Amino acid sequence: MKFTDADFCESHCPVCTNARKGNKIAGFLQKLEMTLTGGGCPAGRARQKKYGVKPNEPRAKQA
Repeated sequence: MKFTDADFCESHCPVCTNARKGNKIAGFLQKLEMTLTGGGCPAGRARQKKYGVKPNEPRAKQA
C-alpha cells in the first residue's frame, strides 16, 4: 500500500487513525500537519477526494 493512497490514511496511518479514535497527541499532530500543509498529507488529501471527509473526520458508517 502506498503512502499516498486514501486507504492508507483510512486504516494504516498511525497519526490519522489514532486521531480519529480520540488520541489527544495524535490529534495535535494532525492539526499541526493540516495547518502547515494546507489540508494534510497526500494520503489525507486522497482520502478527502475519495470518501469526501477530511483526514480528521470519521467516515459515516455504511448500512
